[in-house]
Amino acid sequence: MLTDTPYDEIQIKDVAERAELALGTLYRYFPSKEQLFSHALLEWSSRFEEAVRRPSGDSDPERLRTTLARAARAFERSPNFFQLITVLEVSRDPEVVRSFATFSNSFSAALSDSLCESDPDDRDAVVEVLVALFGSLMRGWWLGRISMREVHDRTDSAIALLYRGADEA
Repeated sequence: MLTDTPYDEIQIKDVAERAELALGTLYRYFPSKEQLFSHALLEWSSRFEEAVRRPSGDSDPERLRTTLARAARAFERSPNFFQLITVLEVSRDPEVVRSFATFSNSFSAALSDSLCESDPDDRDAVVEVLVALFGSLMRGWWLGRISMREVHDRTDSAIALLYRGADEA
């Protein structure tokens, strides 16, 4: 349902009808729309996580580019999931916070897994910078401010800058 309809247009009663569940049953397991869709995000991300976690390339920068390009393509195929992230990342509901942390940690781990050659002391910083940049670029894409080509180009430029700077240090 979320792949076809933006999050803000979906009503819980429609989800219950489509799943052939009583509305009360759905609310028993998911007391809020945010909780329901935080679990939907985890389910969706577990499927694309397999592809994202198979880094290919001969160097850390190449593996990072591949990993982030795969993630961008997944969101490009399912843009409503990126909208969902923008909703869930600011939720204060403890269950949603836990689910979103699981999603975020998994994405960060996928990037970290790409770093086979980097100094272990630098990995967290590289991942943190790239997660922040990627989130910002994808938000710009989702809002229609930049193209997906720009997302890829800017990500590639940032990775090159990070590693060129590390090589000079």
